[in-house]
Amino acid sequence: MHAKLFRGLVISFVFAATSLLVASSADAQSGKAKAYVGELFPLSKVVRGQKGYGLTTMKGTTPERFEFEVIGVNRNFLPKMDIILVKSDDPKVQITGFWQGMSGSPLYIEGKLTCAFSYGFRFNKLAIGGCTPLHYMQAEGFQERRGADNVKSRSGGALRKTAKSQHGKRDLAPRNASSLATWLDIAPAGDVGKAFARNNKRKPWLLSETLPRRASRVDAGQGMQASAVPMALSGFSAPAFAEAKRVMSGFPVEPMQAGGTGNSNAGPTEFQMGGAIAVQLVRGDMSAAATGTVSYVDGDGVLAFGHPMFQAGEVYAPVAAAEIHTVIPSAQNAFIVSSPLRELGALTQDRQSTIAADTSLKVDMIPMHIRIKSDSGKSIGNFNVEILNSRFFTATFASMAASNAASLYLADRDHISLRMTSKVEMVGHKALVFVDHLHSARGAAGIIGGSRGLRVISPLMNNPFGDVEISSIDLEIEVAFDTNTADITGLTLPKSELIPGQINYVNVRIEPYQGKEFYMRLAFDVPAGLAGSVAKLEVAAGDIASMFVAPPKTTADLVAAFRSLLPGTVFAVTLYSAQEAAAIDGKLILDLPSSALNRMRTASSTESLTTRRVQSRQVHPAKRVVDGQASILVKVGKRP
Repeated sequence: MHAKLFRGLVISFVFAATSLLVASSADAQSGKAKAYVGELFPLSKVVRGQKGYGLTTMKGTTPERFEFEVIGVNRNFLPKMDIILVKSDDPKVQITGFWQGMSGSPLYIEGKLTCAFSYGFRFNKLAIGGCTPLHYMQAEGFQERRGADNVKSRSGGALRKTAKSQHGKRDLAPRNASSLATWLDIAPAGDVGKAFARNNKRKPWLLSETLPRRASRVDAGQGMQASAVPMALSGFSAPAFAEAKRVMSGFPVEPMQAGGTGNSNAGPTEFQMGGAIAVQLVRGDMSAAATGTVSYVDGDGVLAFGHPMFQAGEVYAPVAAAEIHTVIPSAQNAFIVSSPLRELGALTQDRQSTIAADTSLKVDMIPMHIRIKSDSGKSIGNFNVEILNSRFFTATFASMAASNAASLYLADRDHISLRMTSKVEMVGHKALVFVDHLHSARGAAGIIGGSRGLRVISPLMNNPFGDVEISSIDLEIEVAFDTNTADITGLTLPKSELIPGQINYVNVRIEPYQGKEFYMRLAFDVPAGLAGSVAKLEVAAGDIASMFVAPPKTTADLVAAFRSLLPGTVFAVTLYSAQEAAAIDGKLILDLPSSALNRMRTASSTESLTTRRVQSRQVHPAKRVVDGQASILVKVGKRP
């Protein structure tokens, strides 16, 4: 009787344990979120020699367990933050060591959550690294968000985020009229401008990079550094991939041509600790997804990575589950091959110790459509992507997507002319529409950035007046393989001095490609107020001429100013003087008497009233794409 009872208890225990194991496996396979409800293991009790286990995803979407041992604690490894040093002799990590993509893997001591794997060494023969204590991640990841009131939940009707919460405080653009005038007229081209300039001579003055402060990475072999998060790039051409590598240099993000665009309708429906998480920067016909590991889940709140991505503070981007295809061993640093899956929420924080996400939120990306056709109107190809809505990266990724499309469909390394129609749709403003004619002797990819539609994105999103929410970007590119281009190489005047108050003329020396140079006669006004002075006469290709507008005071002024941007198929004849004009309430007032200007000059300028150099401008059409500029000093005669 007792034997039968014992056998029954054993069978019941085995059945219960098997059921529990199957249920746990089913939960893991379905991706059901497992919030950590126990207490954290205190940092004060972490000592050398303690052993524990971690959770990370080595393949598929199901986390696996690995063993580790504590080496010690590095105090103040980062400002106000300690790091726990660990090593692992687990056979699962012996071949690869700790790999890129493990960032965020939760580690447990005595069954209590302690830290998240986050730091490692390159060229390391042993699996040794560092992990970030969870209490730092909780403090930074779950802090109050400035833009929380501007973000709607998934259940709140229209699933979108307003631009205000994305941009946060604006501290990168000038705020007074005189510095803004400088910003508009002669802002230097950043690295993106150099990469996507029309050619070596042309530097688009509007295209400047505004990346967040770079957290410099330690050189390989010189110390422990943030275990870089692999950014799986799919659908990128070689030039666009090289540009992505350059943009991400200095951040703990490693672009890799591995993985794929993924399946947005597949994968787990919730995040789980030790599972993969992907931050989506670009998706569609090309994909950029930075993939790491979930460290902690508490309701809608998710912590991951154990280190920053860009350390951009409060920032919003879609986050998705991810499939790990495999771990690639490497003598330098092993890494995962992954693809994004179902979107599960929104990134909300990017801090020193963690990134944080909220699964109740959904953020919009900016759709971008690129259509390429021949000069006969025949369609060559289409390219459709969604780009992160961010003042730091939207312009960069938009240029990369356009360059990528050109590299794919217009790969010829030959003379090429493009007619680009670009349209930037904005909420609350009429769309900006431009038609540009661009030319290159080395193919299309290098000239795409000359499009005015791409050049205005960064200054629009970083303007100091108010938020501009870009709702879509459209490019239509007509291509012709020709050499219809010329350079401006010099100026001459028919007379020794200009006649004020009349139409005057300048002869512009033009040097066409593989053609004989010739002169064009262009007319321009000389204001009567310049009589008896010395002025500078400049003739420039339209798309590199300074803006002939007063410094904007509002977002509407700025958008209106951008409408005055000129294409590269016109000559801009501009007359500058040592005399000044007034810019009052967003308008240029020319030919003011000296007495009025003297009364307006004060010790300081205000945004409503400043003085500027007098400008007179005429625009003349060109029959080809022109490049370059030339200027001369001229004497203005007395009043007739």
